[in-house]
Amino acid sequence: MEKNKNKKWPLVLVMVAIICISLGAGVSIGKGGKVPDPLKGILDGNKQVSNVTGNKRPDVELKPIPENKDDGYSTTRIFEKVNPSVVSINVYTGTSVSPASSGTGIVMTEDGYIITNAHVVDGGTSVNVVFNDGAQMRGTIVGADSETDIAVVKVSANGLIAAEFGNSDDLKIGERAIAIGNAGGLASTCTEGIISGLKRDLNSSVRSLRLIQTSAAINPGNSGGPLVNRFGQVIGITSAKIASVDYEGIGFAIPITDALPIIQSLIENGYVTGRAVLGVQVIELNDTNGPINGLPNHGVYIASITVGSDLANKGVRERDVIVEANGVAINKSNDLLKELQKFKPGDKMNLVIYRPETDKTYNVEAVLMEAK
Repeated sequence: MEKNKNKKWPLVLVMVAIICISLGAGVSIGKGGKVPDPLKGILDGNKQVSNVTGNKRPDVELKPIPENKDDGYSTTRIFEKVNPSVVSINVYTGTSVSPASSGTGIVMTEDGYIITNAHVVDGGTSVNVVFNDGAQMRGTIVGADSETDIAVVKVSANGLIAAEFGNSDDLKIGERAIAIGNAGGLASTCTEGIISGLKRDLNSSVRSLRLIQTSAAINPGNSGGPLVNRFGQVIGITSAKIASVDYEGIGFAIPITDALPIIQSLIENGYVTGRAVLGVQVIELNDTNGPINGLPNHGVYIASITVGSDLANKGVRERDVIVEANGVAINKSNDLLKELQKFKPGDKMNLVIYRPETDKTYNVEAVLMEAK
């Protein structure tokens, strides 16, 4: 077993049977449109991007549906209403002349707070924001949350045209929906469809928001842009699609009602407060990757441990396997994540750990950290 001690393991991303991609620029996944590591920051406590903190929490009103509940505005009117609040975002790394990734953003406030996706700004050191009239401004990454794929960018401006936001909790399947964004690098692209589904959970291993499903065409570059209702109110942040030759018209957006508390925490603190983490990064074991390496065919393998975490201080180490948490069998990473979400930082979680070198289990009471 010693020869496997330093074996490098990729983090396992549990997906639906078809390909789910995040929509960055019109570049390949792994470059401009890469999907962030699924469990990084969820269990390990690593801090997300945070260049600006301590800002005042902006007040964003969710407007009710107009009393005239007819078919709403024409698509042209909706586009003309929303497009001034939609921006293109180009993200650069280091001294690179060409953008590493591109996406779309939504102007949230008149004084320059802009919503986008975390995977759009992931790894970026500078941001260029292009408005619908061609004006450009340098942006600063206020904060990014890879777990929910939400990020906030700030530009130094006043008098911007902020989007109007609606209550995504009021959505019904079959309603008309419009997506606007920088699709394939083509700014101000508008597509129309319907709300095809609600509370969709694409990835069971990631702490995520239940997504809105839409038939409105969503393409690479749309990431971070608005999904709006028939009255031009932003009810979602476009984030992902299912791509396969056998699938068409299945796009997804983060519900704005669920996203706002995360956005406001990013602005105030640079990260999402109050999340409990164990201080580890894990790999889900199965019949293929477990037994061949002298490990169980279930549970979560500890790939790394955050220095200073309670688990590290209590002798838990890499290559250990978490098989039980609070009396619940841990067969998959989602089992552990569900248990973790019941707690807050400072709480204690009882774990049963299997150590392959001794072929024995032992119990650990771990004090949970706050994700930063």
